[in-house]
Amino acid sequence: MENVDTQIKKLLNDKNIIKIMHKASNRFTKQLDKDEIYTCQINALWKSILNFRPDKNAKFTTYLYNGVFIECLKSIKFHKKHSKFCTKKLHNNISKKDNSELLIDILDEARNDDERQFILDKYSNMTINEMAGKRNSNRETTRKKMKKLFNTIQKKHKEVY
Repeated sequence: MENVDTQIKKLLNDKNIIKIMHKASNRFTKQLDKDEIYTCQINALWKSILNFRPDKNAKFTTYLYNGVFIECLKSIKFHKKHSKFCTKKLHNNISKKDNSELLIDILDEARNDDERQFILDKYSNMTINEMAGKRNSNRETTRKKMKKLFNTIQKKHKEVY
């Protein structure tokens, strides 16, 4: 049996495979850039090679087409979720100071080093899962602690401004 890498290289040289991957991802050109589409295509090709079963009475190309389509949808869904959280500031009601002064004020409000680290992690765009892994706790506990911390800080800043 061939190595997965050699199978991928062989299939990437097949013009029909390339056409099918482009056809499946063609409708996503306005939502994803070329690099992301290419990543979706390669991921789908890799997953198709690993998971395709000829005994299921389906063509490999059909399986690949659906795989590319699904990978593109996943990528779009990820970007929508990610953009929803990254565009918001910690305190969007405060516009009187620049970000560095505001961050210092917010860090001063933290009661301990753990809270300061939460703020810095959030400021560096870490996900809740990443923060939970860093603290060896589960996602929900981390989310609740962050929500409580940010609500407390936001209330104090609303009173001041």
